[in-house]
Amino acid sequence: MAVMCVTLLVSAVTHSVCWSSRPSDMVYNFPPMPISVLLADDSEIIRRVIADLLQGDPEIQVVAECVSFAQTMERASKLHPQVIVLDVHMGDERTVTPSQLKFGLIGSRLLAMSIWKDDETKALAEKIGAATLLDKANLVTALIPAIKHYASGDKRIPRSE
Repeated sequence: MAVMCVTLLVSAVTHSVCWSSRPSDMVYNFPPMPISVLLADDSEIIRRVIADLLQGDPEIQVVAECVSFAQTMERASKLHPQVIVLDVHMGDERTVTPSQLKFGLIGSRLLAMSIWKDDETKALAEKIGAATLLDKANLVTALIPAIKHYASGDKRIPRSE
């Protein structure tokens, strides 16, 4: 049986598609789409540092940056990012309830982050539906592995966290 292959150049990336006379024999060789990430922190400096960190990984694409819970919910509903990296303490935390936030972010994996490690912060992260709570002091080493882990759909906490 003859197999035919074609190489395509799409957006400066080469893709190969091979097929035969049987549809079940088709082989596609497309690179994986980057993980879409929405960043939410009321500190511009923190957002910039995180965005710069993530920009260095070709498997991750920051699709939006937000400064409040309300803005995060609005942008998440339009963009449907795979992962949301969210500071659990932002300026409008008294006007947006944890249940509103949890409901407003359905469909994305939520990674909470904070400088606080107390039980109240951990409980808040759990109430909003966060898959994990990351310590901002360890983001340089923990954030990218956490994004990749939770974007895969795995709900288990990796040992390194």
